[in-house]
Amino acid sequence: MENKEIVNLDKCLEIEGVKENSIAQELGLESGDIIFKINGREIKDFIDYKFLITDIYLEVEVIKQDGECWVLEIEKDYDEVLGIEFSEIIFDGLKKCHNNCMFCFVDQAPLKSRATLNLKDDDYRFSFLEGSYITLTNLSKAELERIKRMQLSPLNISVHSTEPDLREKMLNNKNAGRIVEQIEELTAAGIELNTQVVLCPGVNDGGHLERTIKDLVEFLPQVRSLAIVPVGLTKFREGLSDLRSFTEQEAKQLINLVKKWQIKFRTNYGINFVYLSDEFYLLAEQQVPVAEEYDDFVQLDNGVGMVRLFWDCFSKIEGDLPDKLSERREVSIVSGVLGAKALQPIVTRLNQIQGLIVELIIVENNYFGSEVTVTGLLTGKDILQKLKEEKKLGEIVIIPDIVLNEENLFLDDLTWDEFESQIPAEARRANNEPSDLVEQIVRENYGGVENE
Repeated sequence: MENKEIVNLDKCLEIEGVKENSIAQELGLESGDIIFKINGREIKDFIDYKFLITDIYLEVEVIKQDGECWVLEIEKDYDEVLGIEFSEIIFDGLKKCHNNCMFCFVDQAPLKSRATLNLKDDDYRFSFLEGSYITLTNLSKAELERIKRMQLSPLNISVHSTEPDLREKMLNNKNAGRIVEQIEELTAAGIELNTQVVLCPGVNDGGHLERTIKDLVEFLPQVRSLAIVPVGLTKFREGLSDLRSFTEQEAKQLINLVKKWQIKFRTNYGINFVYLSDEFYLLAEQQVPVAEEYDDFVQLDNGVGMVRLFWDCFSKIEGDLPDKLSERREVSIVSGVLGAKALQPIVTRLNQIQGLIVELIIVENNYFGSEVTVTGLLTGKDILQKLKEEKKLGEIVIIPDIVLNEENLFLDDLTWDEFESQIPAEARRANNEPSDLVEQIVRENYGGVENE
């Protein structure tokens, strides 16, 4: 270690935590220290850090909390990490969206909603590191070259349409029409892509959608998949484009159209390539495809195959369910309108357990409007209002974890403690795993479980 002149930094990489028994701990690094350079290079984001630390020999310049500068010389194995944790993955500012999409959910948020609901990001680094979808409309030549040089793959791309004029209209951006050209350049450089279409009735569906499917499948295998998700509309659309939601009949027609392409692609390429989000099957009240149709669930985070995976995971633990409970128990499960359709088969099976009564409480979204039916966008106040209207609640109320953030806040900033204090029942939280839901309902230390 040696002292160096203090460096003034506007943006820097601050250490949030150091893992025990790690290289970083052995060297005396602590939370609050700042990494300035690695091997003489400044670090703009976690991608730079991740790639630079793969070297066997490192020179790391650090600014300690007291302002002292250290230069650490490190010799390590190629795949050995330093054991440093960061609170942010972008250190030089988030790249904002330059579009004004006719379907943008951010534009439909209430004026006083949480800051994260008003954030329009379109940053390729988040796409690579966290799987978010980007449009490529704000991508500079230097950034495109960086993606190719560093092989930042896979990326997730919001296509919406491959027709230049239509995409420019939908994104309200004159730079949006180059999407096929951009995909061609990225895939030619070895970058893999997952793509999506936000489908709007009467806008980019029908023949427009079929052209998009045909154009994108030409880039197989570099373009790995195409997810089709329905437009999400809130009640806050004054002054915005005239859009509507899909009807049940339209959802059925879409399922038939996509199935035609899936059969063709399965025959020619061995995969379905194009996938519909679960919402379309639930809206159409048609059977959700079997797991094999989702090809390793490549678009799971986009709401494609979540219902099937949930049902199949439940089937694996169904044999471990008790035949009866030692004490009678009534449980209420909170869900959004769409989630209730996915939960109903599970609830029906749980009600076969002797001594257990499980009821679904379906909460309509008053905050965003009734057309928003996903559970994850329910607010604490809407849930509370619905629970107060119930004539009889179970002694246990299950709240899906997805409605709260890491700070235990609902979307309307109601705290979990405030929520708990206002319901006459024991509130428990359950994540998206069926095993956790079952655990919250029948676990032994709440009355015990028995098998005959």
